[in-house]
Amino acid sequence: MELTQYYDEYLRYFELAKDQQAKCNLGTVPYLESNMNDDLLENVELYDVVERKFAGFSQIVNDVFYGWTPEHPYFHKMKQGFHTRERGYIARDWTGKHADFSLPEWLYVFLLHRITGSGINYSRKPSGYHNTILPHLYEADSIEWMVRKLNHYPHPFYTSVGYQFPSFPKIPAGTNYQRGGDYYLSEYAPKLCRELAEWLEQSNAKKDMREIGEWLFEWNTRHGLRVYRFQYAAFVADIADWYPQYVNLDSMFYYGTNAVECISYLAVNTDKLKKEAFLDKVMDKIYADTGAYPYNAEDVCCDFIRWVENYVKPGADYNHLDFDSVWSSCKIKDHPYGRQRAMLDLGLIKTFNLMTSHPSDDTVIKAAGISVEQYKEMVKAL
Repeated sequence: MELTQYYDEYLRYFELAKDQQAKCNLGTVPYLESNMNDDLLENVELYDVVERKFAGFSQIVNDVFYGWTPEHPYFHKMKQGFHTRERGYIARDWTGKHADFSLPEWLYVFLLHRITGSGINYSRKPSGYHNTILPHLYEADSIEWMVRKLNHYPHPFYTSVGYQFPSFPKIPAGTNYQRGGDYYLSEYAPKLCRELAEWLEQSNAKKDMREIGEWLFEWNTRHGLRVYRFQYAAFVADIADWYPQYVNLDSMFYYGTNAVECISYLAVNTDKLKKEAFLDKVMDKIYADTGAYPYNAEDVCCDFIRWVENYVKPGADYNHLDFDSVWSSCKIKDHPYGRQRAMLDLGLIKTFNLMTSHPSDDTVIKAAGISVEQYKEMVKAL
């Protein structure tokens, strides 16, 4: 394995994100006053985390699981009034739910959250409370109560903004389900969560993350469902975050599409290892150098490639930014994808301020009719 310049940048980005997690995410320093020397980190509230539990897609789970209690990881901020309106009412409503819920119910809450899109909308602040039903389940005393609620809930609670849904089972004729997701969450997920809870609780040893994942994949296969790898991986990470007594936290995790792309830049597979073995070898190196558990480092990989490509999702809370001047401090100037300062300097695009979505992959250079190699040569000549 041969490390690249991207690996050095990954380590530098990790330290930046770790610093901002302490200052702004867990701390009370305003993002614009965080002095990161990085316009992207200071202006876009996405690059402030090195632990999944504190990422936007997990914020609401902290609220419902801990309620307004000292166990909440943000309680020190909440007492001082440093919390969003959403956190204020959700955490208070959910206080005391551990008297009603045991492991199966909490597993259902986690799975419901992940299956319906994790409340993500990267164009909003905070980003993890979008189109979610979780705030309205605080009166529940069972999985069945939650199932009845979701089947009669009159508002949207699925979001595909920055997320993807699994291939849900076909709704049987003669039933009243409106969506395949409702059918899965009503007829399959309760049974899965109860059986998973029993398997975890009866074991005398902690499980590796992929061991839990394989249990889930096999369960789906036995019940005639697609595997749901992406959503179940997030579900496994939730178990690690909120029920760590059942999980070997330092075990290997799964790699999403963005993480695979990221790792492909970090190192060259000189040993010609199989794909997963190579990814694991790079992850072992990251773990050794940063101390980040693999499941957390995988999520940092996803954020890192967004940082390299200067990702901002245009929307209500970010449209005030000048997209021609807000850049990450990434030192790799010839990266050919996403939104890059060199693309402006070379005249490949007049402005990024007219974009309605982030220019992913090779959007800009492809429109300019040049290859990756030509772009890199042009940047070198600047």
